[in-house]
Amino acid sequence: MDAERILLTRLRGVAIIKMMMYHRVSSDRGFTLIELLVVISVLALLLAFFIPPMISRVTTNARRTGTLQEMNVIREAIMGNPDIRIGGEVAGYGFKQDMGRLPRDFVELATRNPFEGIYSSRMYLGKETLPGWDPYIRKGWNGPYIREDGAMGYLYDAWGTPYRYWVEGNETLGIESAGPDGLFWGQQGAVRDDDIRVRF
Repeated sequence: MDAERILLTRLRGVAIIKMMMYHRVSSDRGFTLIELLVVISVLALLLAFFIPPMISRVTTNARRTGTLQEMNVIREAIMGNPDIRIGGEVAGYGFKQDMGRLPRDFVELATRNPFEGIYSSRMYLGKETLPGWDPYIRKGWNGPYIREDGAMGYLYDAWGTPYRYWVEGNETLGIESAGPDGLFWGQQGAVRDDDIRVRF
């Protein structure tokens, strides 16, 4: 009798241990396919809401930086760079010092004859062939002041809007870009503080 009782107790103990192991194994088995799909769907929804605005913000900032750099290059082409010196004398003259005026159109920074090649279709007031450089009077077109990319890309900001002079009253203060909205301040629908400006 005692031997049977001991045997039954041992068998019950083994059964309990097996049940405990089964529960432990079944609880440690991981996620089900449905649980994984739910988690992935939630993550996809979160990414769909947050990633596009972040990418848009990064893209806009990159375009703003590129436009500002290009505007600084145009300003230097027009006004020159007094830091460029040869033998103690300023050598970094720009269009304004050479011609005695601002360019009527930014095309004049790349060519002295706007009636040739890709420039012929560009129309602006006062379009003319510019006088060449005269070393005796140190006047005339002594460019190109800006590098031509073959598509006149320096005329447009990163959003495809043409640059223009920044004018207040009768004074030309610098160059401006319409910025991300593509509209200059004062035009209908323009965003305030959206324009990018570089002072001469």
